[in-house]
Amino acid sequence: MFEREIADFLGRFRSLFSQQIQRTSAFFEIACYNDLVRYYENIGFTVIPKNIQPRNRQFVYALSASAKPANCSFFLLEKRYATHGTKAFELRHNLRIQSSHDPGVFVSPDYVVVNPGSVESLRDPHYYNGKVDYDYVSAANLQTFAETKHYLPSPELILNFVGLVNELMPSLMVGTAAKSTPKHLGPSLFISGSGNTHHEKIKLSLARRYRINVFLGLFARRSQIYSIRNQGNLIKIGTR
Repeated sequence: MFEREIADFLGRFRSLFSQQIQRTSAFFEIACYNDLVRYYENIGFTVIPKNIQPRNRQFVYALSASAKPANCSFFLLEKRYATHGTKAFELRHNLRIQSSHDPGVFVSPDYVVVNPGSVESLRDPHYYNGKVDYDYVSAANLQTFAETKHYLPSPELILNFVGLVNELMPSLMVGTAAKSTPKHLGPSLFISGSGNTHHEKIKLSLARRYRINVFLGLFARRSQIYSIRNQGNLIKIGTR
């Protein structure tokens, strides 16, 4: 099911999907990445696949946090504003982000929206014995991010996401997030399993306190992410 859906999605961009994947969780992760692309399309962005393999136009997803950004494809997001010019961002998969609190700490959300051309590299004996570039993006260049969990929800699973938000976008924890153009989806946790009343209460509480989205039951209802009819229920940061 997922493989055909992913192939059809990339076909819209004259690109191919040919990576070998065995785990359902990996297919689900890729499908949610594509749904984020649809989200940005539906709020008026032009989406352009980048770093496609030239020989067969293969779109290469970053299937692990150790994947080299230079070897992986991504989507460029562009939107033109009458008074703000064109805004551009990169929607990337499994890219390291440097902590807002400590420059020596890095985490790799499943999906990030970052400023274009913001990938940096360092060589440090603590990473790959200093023999290989360690690629990352500083938190200052992060616009938003999302994480996927192919599990049944639990209070602990949902609340752990708050730690990532604090590490990468701490302004959301104290209500001082930037209110500039454009509007992005707030940091989001995508959970495949359906929740109960308690999980829904936690979801609403986090949305109110920290501008966080928690999506439940995505395995059956992934259109929650990109559906135009559901836009009013999504937590967003920024304006326009």
